[in-house]
Amino acid sequence: MNRLLKRQIRRHIGEDIPEDLMPFLEAIDRSYKHYEDDRVLLERSMDISSEELYESNKRLREEGEKQKDILERLKKSLQTLLSLEMGGGTLTIKDDEDIHSIIELLEVQSNRIKRVEGELLLVINLLDHSTDAFEVCDEEGNFVFVNQRACKRYGLTNKELLQMNRKDFYDEGEGEKEWSFFIANLNATEDNVLLEQDFEDVEGNIIPEEINAKFLNLNGKGYIVTFIRDITERRKSQGVQDQLFQNLKIVNEELENFAYIVSHDLKAPLRGIGSLTDWLIEDYSSSLDDEGKEMLVLMKKRVLRLHGLIEGILQYSRIGRAEIEKVSINLNEMVADIIDMLAPPDHFSIEVGQLPTITNSESSIKQVFQNLISNSLKYNDKEKGQVKINCRTQNNFYQFCVEDNGPGIDEKYHERIFKIFQTLAPKDEFQSTGVGLTIIKKIVEHNQGEVWIESELGEGTKFFFTLPK
Repeated sequence: MNRLLKRQIRRHIGEDIPEDLMPFLEAIDRSYKHYEDDRVLLERSMDISSEELYESNKRLREEGEKQKDILERLKKSLQTLLSLEMGGGTLTIKDDEDIHSIIELLEVQSNRIKRVEGELLLVINLLDHSTDAFEVCDEEGNFVFVNQRACKRYGLTNKELLQMNRKDFYDEGEGEKEWSFFIANLNATEDNVLLEQDFEDVEGNIIPEEINAKFLNLNGKGYIVTFIRDITERRKSQGVQDQLFQNLKIVNEELENFAYIVSHDLKAPLRGIGSLTDWLIEDYSSSLDDEGKEMLVLMKKRVLRLHGLIEGILQYSRIGRAEIEKVSINLNEMVADIIDMLAPPDHFSIEVGQLPTITNSESSIKQVFQNLISNSLKYNDKEKGQVKINCRTQNNFYQFCVEDNGPGIDEKYHERIFKIFQTLAPKDEFQSTGVGLTIIKKIVEHNQGEVWIESELGEGTKFFFTLPK
């Protein structure tokens, strides 16, 4: 039993303790012991908790100081960033709300940077897959950026090239001179410098190349951006093209000679047949019956038609092959001269609108108008024939129209009439070779123009053609 409890019992009860009181006193003693044990345990726990609380408070104070320091540095950093964003202006951060606003701004900027980085990576990836070598150098010739094709061209890695200078690839002693000349050419123009060279690769192969270079000034520093293209196939194609052009030139010369020779050889006997026909008509017409005379006249017409056909073929073959002199042409005067020369019958009326003055081949343009006006007169079946000639502006072209009130042309023949030797009228009824409209089409198209027809059977005909201003 607890000593203090025993002393209190002796003091108040004496030495003799009643038996029936002993269980109660023992119960009190046990409770006291439990209380003492709990008190000691509590004191120990409180001591431990106090130490832990002290340590926790200490750590919290230290962490608070760190957070305060971090916050101050964050404020300074944000103020610096914002001053740059505001072009050097200042901004005072007052409270947490300001910080949150600024953090949101920085997140937007961060997303923008990420997007730019993504686009930059895409550009780099595209350049790396380019079939052209791409190089960027500074003004001293040091490589700043190269793509994979450039690395392959020099037989070096990207890392190796970025530690080198363009002058390293010139002949010894010529690097500085060649680079200075290159830079001078770039500085002399704002446009790209385009040149060709033969490059010897790492395997000793000579490769023809086209170099496209541009000088750029970025943030006060100069850079030379260069695209280098392998033009081996182009050179081969150019060689083939030059050979084909030579062959074509020879064929054209032979064709022209052939056309001249054929024309000369055919015209001579035609002239003889024509003269014989005239002599027969003059000397022996009295000995011939009407049918014989008609046959001689028909023969004379056939000779004249064949002569016109030969002339038409010669004219057609010469269009676009011979050098022609272009002069200023007053179309009002030219068309008036053509009408006087054709001498239309009295029952025809010809109206000519205001026509422009153009620069072209006088003989070619005269041929176009003469053929169209002549056809309008020749094939018109009306008692009072009408021909109208006018012009209007259409974009960068003059659009001419020669209109008549003749028999018209069925739509199914609109394409056919522009083909060589095609004519709709009976050949013996009209002296037509079927070459005139073909010549018109070739002349107009040689001048980058167009020719077409608008007509219905019995409704007259409109021939249109355009010429560039």
